[in-house]
Amino acid sequence: MSRTWLNMRAAELGREIGAGRINPVDLTEMYLDSISAHPMAERIYARTTPARARAEAMAATTRARRGWRHGLLDGVPISWKDLFDTADIATEAGSALLRNRIPKRDAEVLGVATQGGLVCLGKTHMSELAFSGLGLNPVTETPPCINDEDAVAGGSSSGAAASVAYGLAPAGIGSDTGGSVRIPAAAPACLVCHCSRRS
Repeated sequence: MSRTWLNMRAAELGREIGAGRINPVDLTEMYLDSISAHPMAERIYARTTPARARAEAMAATTRARRGWRHGLLDGVPISWKDLFDTADIATEAGSALLRNRIPKRDAEVLGVATQGGLVCLGKTHMSELAFSGLGLNPVTETPPCINDEDAVAGGSSSGAAASVAYGLAPAGIGSDTGGSVRIPAAAPACLVCHCSRRS
């Protein structure tokens, strides 16, 4: 395994898997280990999904060996905003109103991604009920900004952006109604996030 994998883009990882130079199981374990060891992990991930991730990575490895890959990103681990339902795994949308809510099935978009071979690393923090562009959440820990850990990453997909910015996922799935992806996608890499400093 190579630590350089953590600095590669999702498409690059997919190409390396297709070429047989990266094993999806090894890649997934590297990301899970990095998340576990990272001091900001609890501010970025609401929860990780190691059992699901390992099962999906094993299936992707088998497909790769047999030449049955579903596409470029088959076997690539990603994070998911905690807005998207995950079967048998809590999905709380950053709200105490939904605490311990466990859906029976995946959201359609997550199901399609899984069918395409993507590996679910876990669920990332977000503004409560995706209602704010600031990224502040009084219910959960507020995901940090990459260049200032006391600032926030914008919202509402703050954890999705932070998971990528901190190298804890090669890609993160968020949602956008009025800037919920665009704001945090920009904020972790620039000083704009300072205007959203937590009190």
